[in-house]
Amino acid sequence: MPETPAILVVEANPEFRDDLELHLLNQGYEVVSTGNGLRAVELAHERHFQVALVDLLIPGQSGFRVAQDLKARLGESITVVVLSSALSAAHQDYAMAAGADRFLPKTLTIAEIGDVVASICPPPRQRPAPRRFARIGV
Repeated sequence: MPETPAILVVEANPEFRDDLELHLLNQGYEVVSTGNGLRAVELAHERHFQVALVDLLIPGQSGFRVAQDLKARLGESITVVVLSSALSAAHQDYAMAAGADRFLPKTLTIAEIGDVVASICPPPRQRPAPRRFARIGV
């Protein structure tokens, strides 16, 4: 049986993080989430994620630095998608230079973000029962 794709959600806003996590769990993904940039990098050292959804403005270390660290460690084996309310060209350019593969505005709905994740890493055909992981270092 193929491994269930794992998604890392790094988001400072707990309500947005919970909504995104629940949506992805319902799509059949395994989801690990945190609101702290340093913890996100630690989690990526502990297990493999196919996709990381990274907020730019997070405590611990910036989303720019998280994207850079994830790409330096995991290269092309992880797709880093930066989420931000800061939509300036400078923020987008800097995120991409830091290693992000995609830049998404937070004006997208949770379902639209889920569709982007599915286009990068299709959910499993049969959805396992949702598994919720404890948050550490939120």
